[in-house]
Amino acid sequence: MSRMKTERTESTTVTVRVDENLKDDYTSALDGSISDDIRSHMEEVARTVRDESDNNLPDDEILRDGYLALRRTAEAYDPNGRRIDVTTAISKVAERAGIPKDAVRRRVLKPLIRDDYVELDWGEIIIYQPEEVNASANRASPTKGKSTSS
Repeated sequence: MSRMKTERTESTTVTVRVDENLKDDYTSALDGSISDDIRSHMEEVARTVRDESDNNLPDDEILRDGYLALRRTAEAYDPNGRRIDVTTAISKVAERAGIPKDAVRRRVLKPLIRDDYVELDWGEIIIYQPEEVNASANRASPTKGKSTSS
């Protein structure tokens, strides 16, 4: 791959040579453009590398996988990247961590709640960034102190 840096947009162009049939097959399988798809894939790979190098993630592999699944799912479902419903959370954690759905609450969610990585709030799970985890003693739930009656 060659890389050419453009100064105007602070972006880099990535060029790759592939077999013409591969390009045609790939293009026909896409909903959007090749550039958008490759950009999205590169962002996902880079996010995975950043996530795996984060020192403030759970030490337990299943908890780490579950937590990362919650963060990625929240990023996809919530504009703020923090909230997802419990049903979706259980499904995505089970898939990523490779455990049965009926074990997710006991094996992943309860320990993550205990260690302040996530919080359960009105049927949604709130996901905190790793740097926020140890600051939980000073954190108040977004709904605490607010009246829920009209």
